[in-house]
Amino acid sequence: MNIAFKHILLPFDGSEQSIVALKSAVFFTKKFNSLLTVVHIEEKISESEIKALIDKNAQDIVYLFMHKVGKPFKGIIEAAKETDTDLIIMGTHGISGFEEFWMGSNTYKVVSTVKCPVLSMRENALHNDFKSIVLPIDTSFESRQKVPFAIGLAKQFDATIHVLGVSVDDDKESDHHVSSYSRQVIHSIEQKGVKYTYEKKLGGNITKTTSDYATSINADLIIIMTEQETMFGSFFLGKFAQQMVNHSTIPVISLSPREDLVTDVKI
Repeated sequence: MNIAFKHILLPFDGSEQSIVALKSAVFFTKKFNSLLTVVHIEEKISESEIKALIDKNAQDIVYLFMHKVGKPFKGIIEAAKETDTDLIIMGTHGISGFEEFWMGSNTYKVVSTVKCPVLSMRENALHNDFKSIVLPIDTSFESRQKVPFAIGLAKQFDATIHVLGVSVDDDKESDHHVSSYSRQVIHSIEQKGVKYTYEKKLGGNITKTTSDYATSINADLIIIMTEQETMFGSFFLGKFAQQMVNHSTIPVISLSPREDLVTDVKI
């Protein structure tokens, strides 16, 4: 799978998180020779102030500017459709408690609605040269759909993919499924000549397991799936994905499942 981001969308509100996301958008725009559109949803900061902040941090990048009024997540989704965006880069403020599980953050509302990849990050994201990518694999088919994208991105950045087999349960059946799916993933990675490592961590909260593992190896990126699903085994599709997007201190790329990817993830 060749990775090519022709049109990048950056939601920008002037916050520290959005400035970090802007710097990543500049990096990606240069690396992939992309067109960058910045969308500002009218809130407290004026359009002139927003443009001044963008110009200060966007260096010599030429970008398009869109201004929208209304709820942020709706404006971002509209902008993504209007520009035929194939990557959204946005900062996330993170939330907790009642609001997280019943309302969701603007970032997760965008992530769970759009079909293109979304790169989300907190204000403490350090750099954009993704050399170490964590790829969590659970017991669902959808979990493996992110493999072609991960391989394509790893080849672009000359990165190592850290395959992490995970499951809420630690019984023999879960162990068997995770091990089997992980072997398929590793086979695909080996075929493409991409560097990789493999770990398996079963039982417990897999968001925390993945985050702790990513932190322990000083990872640059985590790749997850986001489609809501009723399958009990689809641990990264729903609540856990929302936790990851809202709370991960490491940048997260969220992908929506695609019907055109084959079940054995061979590419």
